[in-house]
Amino acid sequence: MIEEMVVVSAVDAAGVKVAAARSSACAQCASKSNCSQGILSEWGQGKTVEIEVQNPDKLTVEPGQQVMIGLNEGSLIRASLLLYLLPLALLIVGALLGAALAEWQQITLSVLFMFAGFVIARRLSSGHGADARYQPILLRAL
Repeated sequence: MIEEMVVVSAVDAAGVKVAAARSSACAQCASKSNCSQGILSEWGQGKTVEIEVQNPDKLTVEPGQQVMIGLNEGSLIRASLLLYLLPLALLIVGALLGAALAEWQQITLSVLFMFAGFVIARRLSSGHGADARYQPILLRAL
């Protein structure tokens, strides 16, 4: 289970709304001052995102309280494979199928296959938004 500490912003019948601060591993890195990624990550620091989480154990929480939320690793891995690996695999398939064609045709075929991978991933993942396996849950109050 991937866990993150967040602050409760609202409680309603549907669930608990929490505010999570965007964070980056760059904050703990010793080379952050010498790395362009570290500089870019500072732009997003301090911003928060509000999400609604399920409360399966019906924990009693109040706005302003710190809580721990979690997301199943398997769900994150499946979603990542679908969104990243499928388009990349189809890009390679397109390149292999177009090997006998002219270079511009091979590139065009590869890009079309990659685009098809994104479309397929979008269609396959469209139903996951309501799937409880892909939603964060409230683990415990702190």
